[in-house]
Amino acid sequence: AAKQMSRTTKTTKTTTTTPHIILHAGLKQFISKIRRQKKEGGGIFPAPKEVTQQQVLDLFHVWNDGLRSGQSSIVAKTYANDAILIPTSLNEPRVGSTSIQEYFENVVKRNPSVTIIDGTITMGYNWAMNIGIYEWVFGDDGSKKQARFTFVYVYNEDSKEWKITHHHSSALPKG
Repeated sequence: AAKQMSRTTKTTKTTTTTPHIILHAGLKQFISKIRRQKKEGGGIFPAPKEVTQQQVLDLFHVWNDGLRSGQSSIVAKTYANDAILIPTSLNEPRVGSTSIQEYFENVVKRNPSVTIIDGTITMGYNWAMNIGIYEWVFGDDGSKKQARFTFVYVYNEDSKEWKITHHHSSALPKG
């Protein structure tokens, strides 16, 4: 048999406030504050940074230009300080721009250039995501490698810059 739960509130001449009433009152205050700020032309959150699909593609090209520069420090500057890189060629993720720069030190020596073959861009409040398949061409030996990719970009209000916060690259399945 299922246990039935009941809530008993003691009624006295003093008012007893239960947690859900406090929450409700707090929510009412919060909504009231939002309405007041909206009337005054402001808001509790900064206005979202608008981004177009072309601008998201441009962020990819800035990253790719960093690769072609041959300088891992330029590539690392496209990543947020706490970014995560999950590269195709390593089993361990690289966390933070310093670790990501160290990873790209060997990659840029191969004179890579990357082209998006197919992709989809999704955008939201101060973020954008680019997912698809890209092809790496290595200038040192002419080899090519296709991989799946995900780039997540976030707009930083303090620096006023879009940065990569998550980059995942994985080999395409054979077959």
